Amino acid sequence: MVQASRLRNGVRILTEDIPHAISISAGIWILRGSRNEPSERSGITHFVEHLLFKGTETRTALDISREIESVGGSLNAFTGKEFTCLHARALHNHLPLIMELLSDIFLRSSLPEEEIERERQVILQEISMVDDSPEELIHELFAGSYWRGHPLGRSTLGTKEIIGDITRESLVEYSRLLQDPDRVLVTLSGRLDHDEVVKVAEQFLDFSSNGTGELSIEKPDPHRGLNLHLKDLGQAHICLGTLGVPYSHPKRYGYHVLNTLLGGGMSSRLFQEVREKRGLAYSVYSFQAAYLDTGMLGVYVGTGRDAVREVVDLIIENFSRLKTEDVSEDEILTAKEQLKGNLLLSTESTSSRMSKLAMNEIYFGKQLELDDVIAEIERVDAADVRAISEDLFRSEYMGLTVLGDIDRDALASIKIDC
Repeated sequence: MVQASRLRNGVRILTEDIPHAISISAGIWILRGSRNEPSERSGITHFVEHLLFKGTETRTALDISREIESVGGSLNAFTGKEFTCLHARALHNHLPLIMELLSDIFLRSSLPEEEIERERQVILQEISMVDDSPEELIHELFAGSYWRGHPLGRSTLGTKEIIGDITRESLVEYSRLLQDPDRVLVTLSGRLDHDEVVKVAEQFLDFSSNGTGELSIEKPDPHRGLNLHLKDLGQAHICLGTLGVPYSHPKRYGYHVLNTLLGGGMSSRLFQEVREKRGLAYSVYSFQAAYLDTGMLGVYVGTGRDAVREVVDLIIENFSRLKTEDVSEDEILTAKEQLKGNLLLSTESTSSRMSKLAMNEIYFGKQLELDDVIAEIERVDAADVRAISEDLFRSEYMGLTVLGDIDRDALASIKIDC
């Protein structure tokens, strides 16, 4: 059962009671992410997120870790493009501890100077780690070229230059911007009592606004074309993508089915065509990114340096077939069963259910019933997939990024027309 309340200061509380669960998962969702950063402060949200765990007015970083781990729980956070989340999980009887810890690091982090300098080095190493991981780097490069000049095209980590220059004053000022009750959502899932959660939340999340109210967002324009990034690597890494749909798009279920049958698993078209039939790659998959006002559908392949042209041609061929040929009933059924299975399996995790509460609230403003979602997946047919393919796979939306030790002239003849 899902219940909703608002605290006196405006913070939204959503809970889902799961009587048979032994755990409880809680998250403080701050509706401000890397998309909302000024370009000269790219990466500051992620920097602040790291520092929240480095000590508060009454706890050291070690105290924070010991308190949650002493009850067998876990505490973590992540920064996204459109939100930042602090989350914890423990046995259900530790609700007050979870809420007090999360609230303390959110509202009373001290951001000590010595910890800032240490964490600055940690983040610089994190950026270097991505630079040294071609499969991660290619996604950053692709987003950067496809959403060129827009915050969605920037890494949530920022750049080494910007992270190196951010001052404690800027970090403290930005951390206060996160404390806006109107942009804070708290979700909990597990064995719990809603009224108890609200009572505890009122005690620990009693704060007033330091934020700026509504944030204006600008919809990005896609940039088509080929972008080559030279790097001495044993493989060529490819991302080829097109304009997708927003998170709450009315045709999103057909879109998910399309993504699944295209490259969502070992039975998918691209896995079978690129890896199983031709042995051109170890890793090949399609992916999607969805936001408030736009989205992206892409394909990643790691292949031999001499096989880039062949692989790109295969991807484009598969895009074109989806536009011109109806998908078989067996293929549709397999994709839908895969989606439904993944969805149902996620209900075994209180963490997944806590996150789903938040995502539904953020992107739909309401909770979607599981049975309704499954029914919508069931309704998708071959005609839906073909119509969506016709909308998505258009030459004017196609972008290709290649990373590796590739001959630029050899790529000049590649066509990404669909």
